Amino acid sequence: MRRIVDLTLPIVEHWRYGFKVTPVRTHANGDPWQCVAYNLQSHWYTHVDAPLHFDPNGKDLDDYPIQDWAITDCLVLDLSACGDNTAITGEMLEKANEPYKDKHFDSLLIRTDRPNKVDFKTTDFWDNSPYLTEDAGIWIQNYAPKVVGYDFPQDYSIRQHRFIKPGEEYPPQPVHEHVLKQGQILQIEYMTNLWEVGSDTCQLIALPLNTKHADGSQIRVIAVVEE
Repeated sequence: MRRIVDLTLPIVEHWRYGFKVTPVRTHANGDPWQCVAYNLQSHWYTHVDAPLHFDPNGKDLDDYPIQDWAITDCLVLDLSACGDNTAITGEMLEKANEPYKDKHFDSLLIRTDRPNKVDFKTTDFWDNSPYLTEDAGIWIQNYAPKVVGYDFPQDYSIRQHRFIKPGEEYPPQPVHEHVLKQGQILQIEYMTNLWEVGSDTCQLIALPLNTKHADGSQIRVIAVVEE
């Protein structure tokens, strides 16, 4: 039996993103059809990062043929015991990977269950989240999956972004540096429902929008679990 788990956050109005839906035509106004307009940046909600996001000379999504990474065998690394503000280290990732050390997976998901513990529409979701240390980013880079996904803000400094004033320098993001820029590994950020997968392994299906030369894109991600 095959079970599908949707790992994608809903796109709804949110304080962090400023997402708004604007009616263009409506049945209520007597229009012959209904449609809406909305503003959506490429790194809002569940999305995939291409290296161009962090590197002006980096690859864009067109440089990653969809057939190479959209359907992969996936390992879910369970770090769900991590509480608020836990620094997840490379040693912790290595320990979670221990039962599978003799097999390499094309995709990794790092599970903290953050969206199950804290509503992603609250500031607390970001402000007190677990995060990956620099050596954890190096661990992922050395593992070299085709794609890695997170259900939490993986760099500590992400929580600081909304406080940065124009002209101020952004603090470093070592996970982006090691995984995305140096490792050229696609990152899927802000996933959800990893606790519903119910298995350490699954098939991961991840399909971005077909936006040309993109630095990132919203992406629909599902886990396919054989039972």
